[in-house]
Amino acid sequence: MSSDDVLTNQQTIIANQRTIIENQEQIKDNQAKLDEALSNQAAIISNQQTILSNQEKLDTVIANQERILAKQEQILGK
Repeated sequence: MSSDDVLTNQQTIIANQRTIIENQEQIKDNQAKLDEALSNQAAIISNQQTILSNQEKLDTVIANQERILAKQEQILGK
């Protein structure tokens, strides 16, 4: 192997190492984006659970209002 071949191989190794570093930086950036997306999904799920809970409470309020209305109609009918 000539010294030119050794130099070429070393340059290739350096270029590959730079590519590896760039890829690792991109992976790190992508992981941060994934972490943010997962956090957003968790917040969405929490909000959906709150909405469901509030809907159940609203259903109870409506049922109570219907009972009150029925009693008022009963009272007025007497």
